[in-house]
Amino acid sequence: MMAISPSHYAVAFRSALREGDISEEVLVGNLRQVVNQRGQTSLWPRIVERVSQELVRHHGGRWVVVETARALTSIQRERVTKVFSKKDYISEHVRPDLVSGIRILVDGEREFDGSLKRKLDKLLS
Repeated sequence: MMAISPSHYAVAFRSALREGDISEEVLVGNLRQVVNQRGQTSLWPRIVERVSQELVRHHGGRWVVVETARALTSIQRERVTKVFSKKDYISEHVRPDLVSGIRILVDGEREFDGSLKRKLDKLLS
């Protein structure tokens, strides 16, 4: 049996969702059943992330990844959250290699990099 990538599962999920004849919950259950039948349960975490991204986009939101050198304080988190829509999904990741500052990636395409690491790399290149 040919393996199916998490991206292909996500695209199929969104296509079925657009048709609107079935609820999101039922679609997720069906997806899990298909993944199990195909013996691809090890891919489930990646499939869930890709399908979640498609759901956020389906509902008019964006997938936002916020990377910082240290965990955000509640005040910083509130400020970052205010910049984005309530429909957006915001994921926080701590990356000590950034040294300080913040890096924000929107939908895997647009990037704001205000990290000290980027400034040092730019200075040294």
